[in-house]
Amino acid sequence: MFYWRSTMLQLKAFILANEQIGDRFWRITIAAPQIASTISPGQFVNLKISPSIYPFYPLLRRPFTVLKRIPRANPSAIEIVYEIVGKGTKLMTKLRKGDELDLIGPLGQGFSWKRFLDKEVHVLVGGGIGSAALFMLAEEISQMIPRYNLKLVIFIDARTKDELVLEADFKTLPADLRVATHDGQYGYHGYVTQMLEDYLDKEGVSHKAVIYACGPEIMYRKLQQICRHYGVPAQISLERHMGCGIGACLSCVCKVRKETVMKYRNLAASHIQFVPEKELGYALVCKDGPVFNIEEVEFDE
Repeated sequence: MFYWRSTMLQLKAFILANEQIGDRFWRITIAAPQIASTISPGQFVNLKISPSIYPFYPLLRRPFTVLKRIPRANPSAIEIVYEIVGKGTKLMTKLRKGDELDLIGPLGQGFSWKRFLDKEVHVLVGGGIGSAALFMLAEEISQMIPRYNLKLVIFIDARTKDELVLEADFKTLPADLRVATHDGQYGYHGYVTQMLEDYLDKEGVSHKAVIYACGPEIMYRKLQQICRHYGVPAQISLERHMGCGIGACLSCVCKVRKETVMKYRNLAASHIQFVPEKELGYALVCKDGPVFNIEEVEFDE
């Protein structure tokens, strides 16, 4: 085991289970007690398959959000849900119980949700497989419901009912769960942002709500408009291709607004670089994120 900084570790981890849960989706369980006991909602891990198993596994590691810690009390393992999108994730489907991984984590800045405990309604918005990044957060918020009299509302969507692979997980929580499918064959007919807008219109809770979200960038562009219209604060978890996950390769930048970054962050502790005499800068998603306040981020049209 190698210690990088604070609680970030590089260690050997072993597969406990690797099961297919949908046409393109798999759930992998990894024994990693040192990471399971320290990771926070919104943080991620970087993994690489051991060369002894697949010598020709792609060179770069793969970043993955952690769905949950197992068990919830005194966790010793983590669960990750992944989608087959390329050679690396295709090879991951061949992993079996006992196979070895090289794991780095916890990485990144997670959700700072406890500063919003003065808000009554906590809304989670998950687009597609992005909802996996929200489950651990939902678990933690749900534990605070009795103490702070909170309401937890969860919106998730997928193209079809078969792709709602995490619906059963979210149903285990004391939350108002609402689902949408793009084809309209199950739940709300449309996109998760449309469902959210309808909710804010009908319930009139925008003044006492906060939003946490993970999904594709097209969803974030619409969500940013919604948050501005209703005056709702939001934190989002950005997805980027990452070469290293620790800020060395500079491949995972996102564009940010100087004014809002200075409002939310201690710039002396960040890695954000601003363009001279301009109001825009570039943040590293792996170190300054992946969680950002939605008003910090400048999305390209």
